[in-house]
Amino acid sequence: MRRDPTSRAHDPLRTRLFAAVLLVPLALTGLTAASGAEEPPKAPAGVAVHLTEFIVDMPKTLPAGPTTFTVHNDGHKKHSFKIEGPGIDQIIAKPVPPGETATLQVTLQPGEYKVYCPIGNHSAKGMTIALKVTGK
Repeated sequence: MRRDPTSRAHDPLRTRLFAAVLLVPLALTGLTAASGAEEPPKAPAGVAVHLTEFIVDMPKTLPAGPTTFTVHNDGHKKHSFKIEGPGIDQIIAKPVPPGETATLQVTLQPGEYKVYCPIGNHSAKGMTIALKVTGK
């Protein structure tokens, strides 16, 4: 007996195929999400830095990972921000005038860092701190 292809009569094979086509991708999506195979990238931690004559005010311990330093010049002279440590030797793009702000993004690794103002003798006058970066 031949079936009419336009007939909507119940066909067990067709029902199973339809279910497999719909349910298998859904099940796989759920497994991938549950396993945590694709974690979103970690957002940079934000660290406020306040510079004045002649102080660097910021946390002395930070966790490893992507970090954005927001450098505020609260003083009356131009200041800058430099960080040196494991795999990093970076400075903000240009000195920060009084009352202004700049940012510097880095990825910190565990270890000891030197953070200071590299302008003139500011570091020698006290604009330096030791930063400790701990594991993730």
